[in-house]
Amino acid sequence: MVVKRRKKYRKKLGSRTYHGNTKKRRGKGVTGGKGWAGRWHQKQIKAILELPPTKGFVPVRRRDVVTINVSQLEDLALSGVLPEENGRYVFDAASFGVDKVLGRGRISVPVLVRNAVVTERATMKIRDANGEVEGIES
Repeated sequence: MVVKRRKKYRKKLGSRTYHGNTKKRRGKGVTGGKGWAGRWHQKQIKAILELPPTKGFVPVRRRDVVTINVSQLEDLALSGVLPEENGRYVFDAASFGVDKVLGRGRISVPVLVRNAVVTERATMKIRDANGEVEGIES
């Protein structure tokens, strides 16, 4: 004869301690505090895994300086991008969105540079190629 028995979970349904200790269900005391309390102590691993990195400092007024080299000026002139005026190619930095002209490379065509900060080395190379600088020399 088959004996019908109640399942253990049915037997324990009205019991207070069926799921374990009742102390662990009270408040936030067992979790180590509310929210991110303890993120640098008992919840450190969770904070490391879930929070984005906050190392470093980014200044509010920081702005990237757009630069161009002397050799790129020559490429622009020879490709026909720069307009020609009085036998010189005119590079207006403001219209190209460039802030500074650097002196890397060689230049052999005369270029007139306007509205840009130009380094000392770039100024020498531009003037050696019969060009002119109408900008701020740094």
